[in-house]
Amino acid sequence: MGGDWAEALSALRRLLNLTNCTISETYDHYLTTVRTVVAMDVAIISSLEGSKLIPRRMQSSRPLPLQEGVATPLEGTFAVVAVRTGRAISCPHVGLDHELRTHALYAESKLESYIGAPIRIGDRIFGVLSLLDPEPRAEPFCPDLLAFIELLAEALGRAIERDMLETERRLVEKERSDAIAFFQTAFANAPIGIALVSLDGKFLRANPAACRLFGYSEAELQARDFRSLTYPEDLEADLDYIAQISSGAISEYELEKRYVRPDGTVFWTQLNVALVHNENGSPRCFISQIQDISDQRALIQELNQKRKELEEANGRLTQLASLDPLTGILNRRALRQRLDQEMALANAKGTPLAFIMVDVDDFKRYNDRYGHLVGDVALKEVARCMRDASRAQDAVCRFGGEEFLLLLPQTAAPEATKVAERVRQAIASSTALPQRLTVSAGVHVYTQMENGSPIDQLIAKADEALYRAKRNGKNRVEIV
Repeated sequence: MGGDWAEALSALRRLLNLTNCTISETYDHYLTTVRTVVAMDVAIISSLEGSKLIPRRMQSSRPLPLQEGVATPLEGTFAVVAVRTGRAISCPHVGLDHELRTHALYAESKLESYIGAPIRIGDRIFGVLSLLDPEPRAEPFCPDLLAFIELLAEALGRAIERDMLETERRLVEKERSDAIAFFQTAFANAPIGIALVSLDGKFLRANPAACRLFGYSEAELQARDFRSLTYPEDLEADLDYIAQISSGAISEYELEKRYVRPDGTVFWTQLNVALVHNENGSPRCFISQIQDISDQRALIQELNQKRKELEEANGRLTQLASLDPLTGILNRRALRQRLDQEMALANAKGTPLAFIMVDVDDFKRYNDRYGHLVGDVALKEVARCMRDASRAQDAVCRFGGEEFLLLLPQTAAPEATKVAERVRQAIASSTALPQRLTVSAGVHVYTQMENGSPIDQLIAKADEALYRAKRNGKNRVEIV
């Protein structure tokens, strides 16, 4: 290994602090660093697609029988062993290894030493970080070096995951921006009247069609509220609908009503009103669509659809940050925020906080029998049963793989055990799957006697109880 461990860890720290880099630039930083630290000539970051391995970025001082972006059979590469075992592997002299020397890569390149570590994103192997050199090593690679390479591959996996999430976030943001741009264009050019009205009834914006319809300029409308323009006999019905929409009883309403122009002319309109929300869900303003009853309503429907798409885009942004995409329950990032809140509340009020760790029994056997797609359906069903069997104030999280965590605020041990048993029974009695599944559960209740204990330590105690349940026969609840 080139340099010393202090330099290696310092290099890793610099990689972890990378910001404002494209994923290609990030790959280059990792490859340059690992070649220097490990003193090997060839470094490759590859991704898996089925049975193919695709080099995404390579650094080498010599030609290689591989091309960036061009898939090659996984079985013909040294990386197949790292993918198969799921851990870092090394070979100091490939020519002496009875398995690796048969691979096509060795026949074409004569690269004699190899280290490979799987790059993980969540529970799956994204690809492999590979290091190769034409010179064999006289001694095996040391375990500390392999541990360092695994740590580097883990950090790279997190960087790739962040880039994927950022790419998806930008796509959702673009959809949101497109929806806003469409709305603004439609607002200005719509042949029907559209107005944004504040929660207290004042005009905030009015498009040209609304100004023509009411007989006022936009500035004149902004100096008024809708009550002053409404025909007196129609005001009560309008105010009643506004009260209902403000209370959440309805989300929108339609009303045939009359308005009065500056010259005293009374005219009938079809009024459609909806409540616009801020991103945090709080009310922002009303959007009103006003047209003569004889006018066509096709554009109204299109505008409503675009408003719905805008709200859905905002909802997807929130979902990306807080929900597990498979099961629809909280992910670990959202759980961490909830944990911090509930721990602070428990300490402030002196109330207990219960942790229930739940793990599906023999899930690997289930996956092997039915396949991963059916396994995903099973995880969704487990999450559904947990939601139904827990209480409204409880937090249900997918902790990883087939492991789940329930967080029960202000809950002592007896009630926490009841909830855990209810969850266990709900899953065991489910008939929605091709084979009956069971779970084991471990319970730990935080009290003020543990004040100051790290949250990870509290979760570990629930995990300890879970494994006690596993040892004692599975499909049971244990408390520690």
